Amino acid sequence: MSLIATVPPHVPFLDEIAARWMAGVGDDPQRSGDGLILLPSRRAARALTEAFLRRADGRPLLLPRIAPLGSLDEAGLALSGDMALDLPPAVEPLRRLATLALLILRAGDAFGEVLSLDQAWPLARALAELMDDAEWAECDLAETLPLAADGDFAEHWRETLRFLSIVTSVWPAWLAEQGVMNPAARQVALLRAQAARWRAAPDAESRLWAVGFTDAVPAVRDVLAAVLGRAGGRLVLPWVDLSLDEAIWVALPDGHPQAGLARLLGCLLYTSDAADEGLGV
Repeated sequence: MSLIATVPPHVPFLDEIAARWMAGVGDDPQRSGDGLILLPSRRAARALTEAFLRRADGRPLLLPRIAPLGSLDEAGLALSGDMALDLPPAVEPLRRLATLALLILRAGDAFGEVLSLDQAWPLARALAELMDDAEWAECDLAETLPLAADGDFAEHWRETLRFLSIVTSVWPAWLAEQGVMNPAARQVALLRAQAARWRAAPDAESRLWAVGFTDAVPAVRDVLAAVLGRAGGRLVLPWVDLSLDEAIWVALPDGHPQAGLARLLGCLLYTSDAADEGLGV
């Protein structure tokens, strides 16, 4: 069985995942609950549960654990056990926005003429999204932002850095003082720790599948590579165009429907032994 498999486009993807999973237990339906299936989101996890129930058609069935990597709380509980105790809790989203808005109001003219909470709230949301994007990409804003200045706009950039000083200096200090983490940073840490745990036990034979991923941030790619390193690990992708040769895969533009898959496969094949297994249907 290939470590990396794909599902033809004319086949309902999640129904096929359920069928392939059940095919692996043979005549012993009790074994269907032995293993873990990872998906990109809670919505996908719910849909896969429904696919298993459709396949059961009213018969008793033990479901495998189904965990969405896109959900911080559920992924942390399902994947990490007591690892969550080693990390500070995530700051509540509304608390984060309210605190950022307050810091903006206290910043004087660094943000232009911000006089009310109604004006500060959208700026707070923009700062929160900037931090989330940077933390998922594992990019240190304090290091990279000062290097992004164009010489022709040096004065304007200095003003912009004043605006962003909240996320590069003030906010990290507030997080440390409160004993909390940004949600994205915490989930990245959990995923990295889980990948390390799986890599430390590569011979575990219980089935561990990751399905439905079409692209991934670095921490999720680390988890997927760890899945492929396990004895019972398998990655099942939506349809991959196997007619494309390697040169075309590498050169796919970002707007191409399979550009994300090309990036994902390129990273995984370089970080696991899956390249020796090839792709299966």
